[in-house]
Amino acid sequence: MKFVKLLFLNVFIIVLNIVVFSQGLLGIHIGKNVFSTIIGVTAIVFSVIAFIWGNISILFSNKRTSVINNRKNNKDDVSDSGKALAENISALSKQWNKKTFRESINKTMEQYGKMKTRNKAVDTVLLQHFKPTEMSYSRFRNIIDSVNELFNGNVEKILNRIEVFDESDYRVIIYKIKNGGDNLPEQEKQVLYDKLNIYLEHINYVKELVEANETIVLKMDKLLLELSKLSAVDESNIENMSAIQDINDLIDQTKFYKQ
Repeated sequence: MKFVKLLFLNVFIIVLNIVVFSQGLLGIHIGKNVFSTIIGVTAIVFSVIAFIWGNISILFSNKRTSVINNRKNNKDDVSDSGKALAENISALSKQWNKKTFRESINKTMEQYGKMKTRNKAVDTVLLQHFKPTEMSYSRFRNIIDSVNELFNGNVEKILNRIEVFDESDYRVIIYKIKNGGDNLPEQEKQVLYDKLNIYLEHINYVKELVEANETIVLKMDKLLLELSKLSAVDESNIENMSAIQDINDLIDQTKFYKQ
């Protein structure tokens, strides 16, 4: 296919020049008169440009396409990594009518914005110290990816708890307890308080997760601060950075935050 394109282009250029300069056709002659000179020079310049640009474009079209595709794929990979989190945040915003969690929802969305900002800043600082192909860069990125995964997991858990929370039933229970709940029959009162405890467990769990994500944001701030102070880093220094150690400890604690 590439050979056919090259053949067609170069034959076209040859035919064009034959038509323009052949005495039996247009018969253009440079120096004959102003009009003829302009047409002749234009034809020559066009032929040279078409020959150089056309042949290079055809010969290297596959390489250029490959580069474009690679850039597109990299862009898609980046967007896919945050797609689930963006969807969870969007779903979380739709739960804002549940007043019990309004503060937690607002805080989580605020944290989401901060994490996006921190991630961009960390990427910028990393690229100032390392090349993307270096092992040190990969190790840093793996740690940051683990932090983001932890944050994303907490957001998903927050969303799951809020979605199953029956706001209206919770409000009814609170109303009954405040308005003579202790005067109810013992069995009915026990059921009432058992249901309340379940709702309170949801509420406390969501608060714990919001606090955990706030800690993650703070750890990212600390890491960004330490990175910004570095002039050179080798692989041994990475593991010894206090911010990295704190983050590794934080990741190890994920087992305490069960669904």
